[in-house]
Amino acid sequence: MKLRLSHRMDYLVMLAVVLTGAFCSPALALRDGAQATWGKTTKVGPDAEAGGWFINLGITGARAKIPDDQPKILEVTYVFKDTPAYGKLKVGDKIVGVNGRAFTTPHKFGYGVTKFGYEGPMMEFGNALEASQGAKLKGKLTVHARRGKEKLSIELTLPMKYGQFSRTYPYDCKKTDIILRQCNQHLVDTQRPDGLWSGRPHLNAFATLALMASGEPKCMPLVKKAVQAMARATTRDLNRGGLPCWRYGLYGATLAEYYLLTGEKWVLPELQEINDWQKLAQAPRGGWGHSPWDDSPGGKNGYGPINVLTMQAMMAWALMERCGLPIEQKRFDAAHDFVAKGTNKIGYVWYKDGGAGNPKYADMGRTGAAALAHYLSASGGTKYQQFAKLCAKCIGENPKTFPDTHGSPILGMVWTGLGAAADPACLRKLMDHNRWQFALAQCPDGTFYYQPNRDNNPQDFAAAPRLSATAATSLILSLKNKKLQMTGAKLVVRKPLTKQSSPGRLAL
Repeated sequence: MKLRLSHRMDYLVMLAVVLTGAFCSPALALRDGAQATWGKTTKVGPDAEAGGWFINLGITGARAKIPDDQPKILEVTYVFKDTPAYGKLKVGDKIVGVNGRAFTTPHKFGYGVTKFGYEGPMMEFGNALEASQGAKLKGKLTVHARRGKEKLSIELTLPMKYGQFSRTYPYDCKKTDIILRQCNQHLVDTQRPDGLWSGRPHLNAFATLALMASGEPKCMPLVKKAVQAMARATTRDLNRGGLPCWRYGLYGATLAEYYLLTGEKWVLPELQEINDWQKLAQAPRGGWGHSPWDDSPGGKNGYGPINVLTMQAMMAWALMERCGLPIEQKRFDAAHDFVAKGTNKIGYVWYKDGGAGNPKYADMGRTGAAALAHYLSASGGTKYQQFAKLCAKCIGENPKTFPDTHGSPILGMVWTGLGAAADPACLRKLMDHNRWQFALAQCPDGTFYYQPNRDNNPQDFAAAPRLSATAATSLILSLKNKKLQMTGAKLVVRKPLTKQSSPGRLAL
């Protein structure tokens, strides 16, 4: 019997993925005030103690904020017990530099193309963290701070078990290997009895894919439990409330990866069910909105079809095609045509099927999803592979917005990282620029933390500040294992099945 999630739960769960970023006031992002970032809280895990949505300062154990009127300062807001910073840094300390250098670049408050990316104190502190874990500094991190009128240089001793990322990370990298073991253990420890981790489909999908991508046989029973729960959460019923297009694309891709890895035949009818649903849900313009068959200018939920949802659905179809399921090429091509209308000459994918004439770029989540969906296509030919390379190149040439994307940065980071891998040189540029981000987000216990972002979307923070970032980090770094189609495994196309009749409501 299929699991029936309530309409209200569906709506609340996926509202956070995109809607919140649009409705929050950009002027308040990463700022003080009752409606701003620092005042958001969570009741989940150790982060409930910190009292706000603050910046994690890596494995030091300290949290901080950037004062509105001092964009070159990290002001300490909390220090966890039994961490390198405990007893040395105090709440209210204003960090002005690190390792002998003052912070030189101010943080850019606000929202927009020129504001995305975290050059400034966050990036400079993260780079110092990474440098301090190398052989030269041997775990010594010197923090320069003001405590009232006193100027201090405080030496913190960091654990050296991680070391630095290799020049080729995540490939051939001891630090990556240690991080993956710890992240995946956290995912194993936090899986719920029902097989999932959260009421949020993207977190369930990423946690499952991360364990699948680990290549660890001991993880596969937990993975199977998760994909079985996803199968129960999807039906052919199109007339459900909420924002189900998110769930179907994400779960369809996850189930397909599982089948391609294991060959378990029970998965195929479940995939066919999602395949049929996506056909019925596709809008006449070729895209998908938050809700099925949503093609009006404003859309049922204020949007109409959008590119990130369209690329997730296309991704699921590309993987289903590799499973041997019959995919209607005209519908697949219509999804491409939709996103192509929103893609400019440099390969940047805008929010909807417009904006192709805009030469600028902002955050890269949609661009990464487009790169990955087209890379995975077995039937799009040279045209689709060239499109994937164009999008990957855009990421490689503009890597700074990796941790800072619209709507759900967790979603954006995963698709950006995996999408960039469509071109190894572009992935290299992305990873080289963002060593600091991984260093800054890592917590002393080996998990990763969902950092505050410029789009001020607090749902992934409130619901799962460690799970969300830990699953995303594990999946991105699992590119090194090349176990999944989306993480670089040898491309597989299973023998096509006999074509089945399927709904044909849309005249594309």
